[in-house]
This record gives sequence, C-alpha cells and structure tokens, in this order.
Amino acid sequence: MRRIIFFFLFLFPLFNSVHAQSRREWIDFGDKAYDDKNYKLALACYQHVVTMTEGMDRDLVTPYECKPYTPASKIVDSSALKSASSDSSLKNPELVKGNDARTRYVVHRIAECYQNIHDYDNAELWFRQAIFMPDVRFPDTRFRYGVALMNNAKYTDAITQFDIYSEPLDASSPEFVKATRFSAGCVFAMDTNSLKKEVIVTKLDSVINAGTAVFSANYFGDPNSLIFTAAKAGNTSTPELTKLGLDAYSTDIYTAELSGEHWGNVQKLQSQVTSINTTMNEGAAMVSFGKANVFFTRWSDDGKQCLIYMSKNVNDQWLAPKLLDANVNQPGCRNMMPFLSNDGSTLYFVSDRAGGQGGLDIWMTQVDDEGNCTAPINMGKSINTSGDEITPFYHFLSSTLFYSSNGMGGFGGFDVMKTAFNADDSTWTVPKNLEAPFNSSRDDAYFVLDRTQQHGYFSSDREPCNSCGPGSGYCYRAYSFSNEPLVFSISGHVYDKETGKPIEGALVTFKDIRGNVDPFFAITDTAGYYYADLQLGEELYIKAQKNKYFGDATNISTVGLTDSKHFEHDFYLTPIPAGEIVIPGIEYDFDRATLRPESQKVLDDLVAFLELNDNISVEIASHTDTRGSDVYNMNLSAARAKSCVDYLISKGIAADRLQAKGYGETQPLIADKELYALPKEQQEAAHQKNRRTSFRPIKEGVIRDKWEGKIPENSHLKAPSNGGTSDPNNPH
Repeated sequence: MRRIIFFFLFLFPLFNSVHAQSRREWIDFGDKAYDDKNYKLALACYQHVVTMTEGMDRDLVTPYECKPYTPASKIVDSSALKSASSDSSLKNPELVKGNDARTRYVVHRIAECYQNIHDYDNAELWFRQAIFMPDVRFPDTRFRYGVALMNNAKYTDAITQFDIYSEPLDASSPEFVKATRFSAGCVFAMDTNSLKKEVIVTKLDSVINAGTAVFSANYFGDPNSLIFTAAKAGNTSTPELTKLGLDAYSTDIYTAELSGEHWGNVQKLQSQVTSINTTMNEGAAMVSFGKANVFFTRWSDDGKQCLIYMSKNVNDQWLAPKLLDANVNQPGCRNMMPFLSNDGSTLYFVSDRAGGQGGLDIWMTQVDDEGNCTAPINMGKSINTSGDEITPFYHFLSSTLFYSSNGMGGFGGFDVMKTAFNADDSTWTVPKNLEAPFNSSRDDAYFVLDRTQQHGYFSSDREPCNSCGPGSGYCYRAYSFSNEPLVFSISGHVYDKETGKPIEGALVTFKDIRGNVDPFFAITDTAGYYYADLQLGEELYIKAQKNKYFGDATNISTVGLTDSKHFEHDFYLTPIPAGEIVIPGIEYDFDRATLRPESQKVLDDLVAFLELNDNISVEIASHTDTRGSDVYNMNLSAARAKSCVDYLISKGIAADRLQAKGYGETQPLIADKELYALPKEQQEAAHQKNRRTSFRPIKEGVIRDKWEGKIPENSHLKAPSNGGTSDPNNPH
C-alpha cells in the first residue's frame, strides 16, 4: 500500500507542473517506473509525452496477482479505435502525431505497459500503432502485437503476425521457435474439438465475487469451506487511503462457508491471537492438509517485493505469521503463490530469481513443520518457459501438477496446464493444455481440484466488468467447475499367436497389483472380443488364458489419470507344444547340483511364466552329457532337477504343480555317434547342448473352474452380450 501512496505523492506534483516537465524528463520518470515493474505509473508518464489526456481514472499499482484495473482514457473516439482494430489491412490507426525517435520510443513503451498490466484491448491498439513506427530498440513488436491479438481471441490475425515475424528468422532461433509455438496455439484454440462440453463452469455468486477483484479460491479444509483473496471496500488499509476510497483496491484473505447451494459467512481470515491481513496486500493463500498451516503471499511495504509467509494453527487459532527463510524469500525477487503438497513435504512457489528459464518460474523446496526450507530447485525447462509460469497446484492422488503459463501459446494470456510425475524415472510428462472451458483468450489461473477430480475452482478475467472503477475493464473473478465422472474401460481381442485366428471362451483375469480390489473376469465371445470397465486409481495385472494354450499378460494403470480413457489391448496365446522346452542358461558348478546366481535369475523368468499359467503343472527335467558313468549321471541330474524345483517352491510356486526328474544321459539331443563325428573344436558345444535343463507341461487344470460362480449377477465385467458378434468401434 505504501507503493500506492508513493504513486500519488509522486504523481500529484508532476501533474501540477505538467507543462514544466520536458519530454525527456517524462520519459525518464516513465523508464524508472517501468524498470521497477510499476507499469501503471510508467504508462501515466509516457501518456504525457504523447500529450494524452491526463489519465487519473485509477492509475493504481496493485499486486501482480490481483490485476484490478481500468484502461486509461483513450485519445481518439472509441468507434474509430474499434474500426482500426478490426481492419485486417493494418491501416495506420494514427493514435499520435509525429514520428520522431522519442515519440516512436514512447509508443512502443505504452503498448508494452498495456500488455504488462493485461489490458489487451489497448495493447492491441498501441502495438498496431507501433507497427507503423518501427524502432530497432523494439525488435519483437510484431510478435507482441500477435500476442495481443491472441489475447483478444483474434486468432487468424494473430497467426498472420506470427508468420510475418518469423519469416526472416533462422528456424533454430529461440524467437522462431516461440513464434511457431504461439501460432500453433492459435490453431489449437480455434479447434472446436477443444471444447470440453462435459465440464460445467459457473461463476461464483456475488457473495464471493464482490469488489474489484477476487482470485485464488481454494478449499479451506473441506469441500464446504472456501478460502480466497479479494480486493474490495472495507479491506485492511491505512486511514489516509480509506479516506480516499482506495481500500477497495487493497487485498485481504477471506473465508466462506457453503450452506445448501449458497455461500455465506464471509469473513476475513483471522483469530483471537493475530490478524493475517495487514495494511499491506495479502495475496494467494492455501491451507495445508488438516488445516495445520496457512501459506500466503504478502507484498512488501515498498511494493517492489512479495514474500511468502506461514502461520501455524494451534487449537483452532492462527499464530502470528512467520516469514519463510531466504531459500524461498530471496531478497530482491518476487516470491509468491505458495502451494504445499498433501504430505506436507514439498512447497511449490513462484519466483523471478536468477537461475530460472526467464520471467516468473515455478520452483520447489523441501519444508519441515517449522517452515524451514531447503535450497529450491527450478522445475526445469519442460515446465518453465521464457514467459511466466504461475499458480502451481499439485494434485497428490493423481501425481499431477497444474499451473498457468503465458509462454506456451494456447488460447491466449495465461492458460492452465497440467503435467504428471512419473515416479519410475522421476520425470514430468510434456505439459498439456486444459483447453476450453478452463482456458480462454484472457488470463486463467489459480486452478485447484478436489480428491475425486470432480469439482474445483479457478480464476479468470475472461469477462469485462464495471466494478473496478469508472469505465470498462477486466479483473479476476472466481469460478467453480464440475466434471462428469471419469470413465475408464478396456477392450480387445484374444488371438491364436500361430494362426492369427480369434479364440472364443478365453478367460481374461484382472488382478489389482496392490491387492485392494478382488480379481474380476471377462470372457471372450465368438470373435475373441472382451470388454471391461475399470476404476480410477487401479494398477492391474491382466492375463488371458485358454486351455491348450500358454497365457499372455499385460499391465494397465489408471493411477494419476485426469481424463477419461479407453484402453485397447490384444492378447496372443501360443499353443502348448508337444515335448520338452529347454530352459537356456541354467548352469551349475562342476560335479555339483547347486544353482549359480545367474541360473536363479533365469528361473525367475520361469516363475513369472508359471504364475501366468497357473493352471499348468510341469516336469522339471535335468540332463547330462554321456561322459561319466550312467549311475553317476542319473544321480547328478536328479539332484540338479530337484534344486530347480526347490528354488521355484521358494518363490511361491505350489509344490503339487512341480515334478523333478533326472534323466542322466538317457535322452541326449545329439547322440555320441553324431557328436564324435563333429570336428573336435565343435564337440564341447555339443556336450553343452546335452547338458540341459528343460520343462514340459504334464497336467492342465480347467481354467473355467477359476471364475465360475465368482462373477456377481449384476457385474458389468462379462463379455458384452451382442448376439455373438463384436464391434470394436462400439465396445459399450
């Protein structure tokens, strides 16, 4: 708030002596404010350079998160501006007179200021003017003009500008890559298939959306409680600013309760011990699991920094907020928008510190119960861009990070993105745009989601409003959304691997790897087709079996999925061959029956095979070469076969499914007559072939016994009843 006071103290004497200031001085004032990211003050200064009407409607400086603002007064009639903005031939809108170096500089700066304060209507108009006043100091003007068009949902015109901008560039340059990405985003936004009709988005009622801006709506410990940040009259402010009516532009943290279908009991976040809200601006806030702590942003006295605080909850009372350490609150940087993971170990936050990808980036740090943090880690270039990434939210059950970015193209402005964490290799998937209706051509951020992924909130400035001051403007409002239930299923066919023909009556077994759900089954129809519904959060081992065949298996997981999905998988069953099947790689020390470690690894594959084919009993056979006495070889082979069986039993294979048999030298693959006819250097390899371990199926149980009587009458997991035919394109 001191920054707002500074704005008025600075501006009033300047305006009183406006004619005494030179253009150079106004530019210097504007540049100083621009460098401090005080874009509204900079805009007011630059406006005077081009002799604009003094824009005193509401030139306030408010937190980055809030964005309650009103566009400055225009110097031409609104109908003329509208005509200019829709003119695809890019006629000069002639917003200013003159084309000297200072005028060109200021026109470009005014356009950038409007874009930086998210006034995309005026940004479009002024970047169009800047196109007709090229300046080498601003090489990216056409790209930024395309971005402004994109923000105003003029995607076709934006693509044209991106193409013109990128045409002379080297295809490997970062500028070319960025322009191509934004152009692709426009194409994506125009795709009508991107509209998620199953999502119902509702603007929260005026009890919540009261005042000049509302953002960062989040669950406050349970689905019927809400915490959010709002700028409105009556907020905590200094007497001087309250007297001027400027308390309506400061931001405080609020809570609300849901009663029936309506929100009520709106009150500031506070306790008998302390008040979280101060005369400074409080930003995005969230409570940790169990409402143990609240983390929030607060802007510093001079308005140049924003810092992250934590307040502990003791006996349902919030203690005095604690400033997190320098690992998070690095001096001289904006540090904001905290989100704590569900297990309380990881704090995600936003910062523009050095070492990132550019602009605002998402960082992560490990935090303890007292708020002590480790050195933060940048989330990397797959998530962060040269633009800004903000409002991280980690959905613990689905291992998905949701955040907003203006550096990836898409619908325009900030778009909500998502990326899933892969625990196997500790990587994040390629970020995916959440599409409409979550995203619009304006700014969409502060996305949160409940445990079941059916309900949540986000903030957007997609709708114009008149409550943030005279004239029209865009400011954040809070929205809720409801998803249709996520639906998961799988279908496919079971085939004979050798002939390619479908197998009717094959059993498909679904087993939860974690043991939380009982196994369920499906049976293939005459076309070898099967179908089953799945549930969210399952890790399934799926196998297909049929008598006289070896089975086939796969794994499917619905853990972490945030969209409905239909899986397709075909199984290929191999007919059981006659005779033995050699197990390659089984080795023993000389004159011993003890398995070598490498042989145990080979037998582990046989364990998996027997678990898959759990209806089959096998004989494990061991053979020797013809060297040595018959009795010796018979005893040694029997001991070796037994050592294999003992190992399989130790791994959980039922003993009654295994039979050890030593054949000694009685069943050589290569008879002595043939072996000793070989060149001497090949004879040892032939002996090795005879010294083998093998298995052969000796008994096969009836697979149907495994599932008969175990499928409930109301089960939807049986093969579809469709008169003996299957339509893989319509599995339901």
